[in-house]
Amino acid sequence: MSADPVETFRQEAQDLLEQIETGLLDLAHRPGDRTLIDAVFRGLHTLKGSGAMFGFDALAAFTHHCETAFDQVRKGQVPATAELVAAVLDAQDHMRALAEGREAAAATGDALLA
Repeated sequence: MSADPVETFRQEAQDLLEQIETGLLDLAHRPGDRTLIDAVFRGLHTLKGSGAMFGFDALAAFTHHCETAFDQVRKGQVPATAELVAAVLDAQDHMRALAEGREAAAATGDALLA
């Protein structure tokens, strides 16, 4: 008997969110750490792509915005400010709710993106 692919995705999403959170918390203390910046970007990129692949379109769309912000950091276009790190940390709960399939209010996502 094979595992439910959606449940497998949800577990992987939780693991990715934990890795992203750890990277962000570390980045708050070492904002110029390229390894951490790359790790957070990769986590967001993977979460977005996997979400889209498994039909979690709201998660993919929302995560895309966080990924884009970290791509700018990765390219040296903007610094990993405390505000950016805090904003993505705040967005984690929303991403987790979307990954779990909870009906998260669109207004919550919009407010976080603002």
